[in-house]
Amino acid sequence: MKKMLMTMALCGLALAGSAQKNMSQMSAKGQDPRGGVTRTRVHEVKLVGEITSSVIANNEVVKFNVDDIVYQITEDQGFLKYLDEATNFRFESAGQALNVLASHGWEVNSVFTTKGRQGDEVHYVVSCAVPMTPPYSPWLDPNFRRGGKK
Repeated sequence: MKKMLMTMALCGLALAGSAQKNMSQMSAKGQDPRGGVTRTRVHEVKLVGEITSSVIANNEVVKFNVDDIVYQITEDQGFLKYLDEATNFRFESAGQALNVLASHGWEVNSVFTTKGRQGDEVHYVVSCAVPMTPPYSPWLDPNFRRGGKK
């Protein structure tokens, strides 16, 4: 028992020492020669969408949705055109939707199941990195009304 406790204590000390060494290396990398900390600029932002899958009358119904605010956040016209086409496309299965969206850079962040009117619905929360735009603050826009409409 003593040997096991001693071994665990030594492993803990070794891990603490390596963590402290890594922290000192990280802080040294982030400093400029004048003693200040350098700042990095974020070049992309992740936008979020949702794939819902349910079975109605033995047919799988799959929908891809994004919030309307996404259209105000990004200015990339190619991305917006692709987004319109993807949200209007009728996918045959959740697997097809996930594979097609993955080929366009979307990643699954989480999956959850809810009870719907026709049975279980599977929700896939997906995100895609797009070039950074200026922050969008709808609460500062005097023309913005609740519900995402101007």
